Amino acid sequence: MDKLKRHVLLCCSIFLGLMAQAQQVEIGLLLGGSNYSGDLSNESVLMKESHLAGSVFGRYNFSPKFAVSGSFGYGRVSGDDKNFASEKRTYVLKQAITKDFEFNKYRNLNFYSDVYEFSVHAEYNFLPNNLNSYSARPFVPYVFAGLGIFNFNPKSTFNGKVIELQPLATIGQGSTTYNDTKKYPLTAICLPIGLGFRQKIGDDFFLGFEAGVRFTNTNYLDDVGGKYASPSVVYGATGRAGLLMGDRSWEVLNGNVDPSATDPMSLSYMFNEGDKRSDKKGFQNDIYFMAGITLSYTIRFRGQGCPTF
Repeated sequence: MDKLKRHVLLCCSIFLGLMAQAQQVEIGLLLGGSNYSGDLSNESVLMKESHLAGSVFGRYNFSPKFAVSGSFGYGRVSGDDKNFASEKRTYVLKQAITKDFEFNKYRNLNFYSDVYEFSVHAEYNFLPNNLNSYSARPFVPYVFAGLGIFNFNPKSTFNGKVIELQPLATIGQGSTTYNDTKKYPLTAICLPIGLGFRQKIGDDFFLGFEAGVRFTNTNYLDDVGGKYASPSVVYGATGRAGLLMGDRSWEVLNGNVDPSATDPMSLSYMFNEGDKRSDKKGFQNDIYFMAGITLSYTIRFRGQGCPTF
């Protein structure tokens, strides 16, 4: 956490220092959508799992071609194995046995999480942004890359209730048996990379579009990672909820059984201790996306010089 705090302070210091010396800045809003790619999306992006997202941002234009921006954003991400229940996939069990079966159907996991992000971006404009003219109406396509920090908290529903997954240590994190596996932090680092464009629509207003991918340093945005733990260990550490939420294959294998009236240790489960919870083949860590329409207002400061009409 100390390392993350240092990153946040560094980002804030850089951005606020630039803003303090700015001769032309923009403040604005982004409204659009968010999505994710990870274990519970089959490493793809499903439009049906898109959600509303938004951010407020400030941009310092320190030359016609270069700018730096900072933003506070919110989005929601989600995924569900039921989106892929009919797909047969090759899965390697603990015993190194390769088996073809409907992996997503039996894993049967789902999640959603609200994401709160602060990030700082360096921007490069492919076409110059005329900083000295009110009347000019430039079209400004750009790319950006930066550093950010975000907070998340994966949740799912069980028996009609919303359950936070991280406290349940669904793979036995922090238990005596798996004390080398720690609970994942709910604050992580992201690297935003993307592109956009904006068109000046008035003396001081820009309308545009921006889309970016966030590469993260966590594989637990969806709570899915690592290997299945021993049911008895999870049950002993976090009780009924931890066991039933960690391996939800019991819902497929046991029909319409009432989990609240049944000993969870007596249920049938597909997976064994040591089996991988994911067959992810691409990026090890999870990724999320934010995109939307932007509207910004240009603030002009004294000392900027006379505008060109």
